[in-house]
Amino acid sequence: MADPLALDGVRVIDCSRVLAGPFCGMLLADLGADVIKVEDTGSGDESRTWPPMVEGESAAYLVCNRNKRGVAVDLKTPEGAEVLRRLAAGADVLIENFRTGAMEGFGLGYEALARLNPRLVYCSISAFGRTGPRRDEPGYEALMQAFSGIMSITGEPDGPPVRCGVSFLDLATGILAAFGIVSALRLRDRTGRGQRVDCSLLATALGLLNYHAEGYLLAGQVPRALGSAHPSLSPYRNFRCRDGQWVFVAAANDRFWQRLARALGLEELAADPRFATNVERVRHRRELEARLEEAIARYDRAELLARLAEAGVPATPVNTVDQVLADPQTAALGMIEHVLHPRLGTIPLLGTPVRFSAMTPGVRRPAPLQGEHTDEVLAECGFSAAEVAALRARKVVQ
Repeated sequence: MADPLALDGVRVIDCSRVLAGPFCGMLLADLGADVIKVEDTGSGDESRTWPPMVEGESAAYLVCNRNKRGVAVDLKTPEGAEVLRRLAAGADVLIENFRTGAMEGFGLGYEALARLNPRLVYCSISAFGRTGPRRDEPGYEALMQAFSGIMSITGEPDGPPVRCGVSFLDLATGILAAFGIVSALRLRDRTGRGQRVDCSLLATALGLLNYHAEGYLLAGQVPRALGSAHPSLSPYRNFRCRDGQWVFVAAANDRFWQRLARALGLEELAADPRFATNVERVRHRRELEARLEEAIARYDRAELLARLAEAGVPATPVNTVDQVLADPQTAALGMIEHVLHPRLGTIPLLGTPVRFSAMTPGVRRPAPLQGEHTDEVLAECGFSAAEVAALRARKVVQ
């Protein structure tokens, strides 16, 4: 018998597409929830079309929809909306990331479904949130990185604004949505009533600006792009070695700075009052880091890392994605799992990034094919085989 998981017995109706919502549903599914992915009867989740692909199956779709069952329903039809109402009537959670007002247009908004199921936790994910002058505007990850100011502090000094290579706003919004859902379920345990949980990419972005935003609110300092450097620490950035490879050096306090200076034979800099404290090093960042660039460029990466390790200075190679996935530390964390896919055979999938001492979340089933579990799930909701066949004949379900 499988070990119990925290969300065993929780049923989630996941009407979301692409990344933020599906990632939220994936986290809940990893922790044991029965997550039913609802796709349209046309092309389905847009992430199914994202390269890279293997035999027509998208990596993005596979990783964010594992551990879910899949049904295909046309919510634009009255019959399809009724199918979702019956699903929601017996569910604990519903996740949606349609444009603001779309679910209400289908007759499937929070107020309507809460009347059917007062215990329902209804999570809406949007770009700008459900209130304010921009509530109806569409938004995508890169647009929100731009609008939020995050692009303005990403990239090299005096260079153009740069999109972060990871879709971290979508993913972090998914994490916060899962946190909000579990919090709402915890309160429901005490009150017996569900509630709406609202998440937006903009609110996530503002929250993640954190000390950058607070620095402006408190001190009026507008953050700027510093490349790989940190606005409050120096030296704390990438440096290029003689062999063209890069290292990140994190001499984040005065103790590490003294060690770094000695390891590089720069004792005169360690004694220089301009660099004696972190505040002074940040103030004189340009002069200090220019000297460090010259010194580090005399070493190949392996030699430099060995020297810094011996001196007790935090530093790391700047890996490519293939290098970190092949690193023994990644293997030790158990972050790559395997699952049997009906078309692809056994495939690798990134695992759950949280570990527990008394339960073992992980990959239990592959992402569903479009409509793979429609008959099974609708039967659980009381639809007869004849009713399902009639809905399929009218293309309401697939």
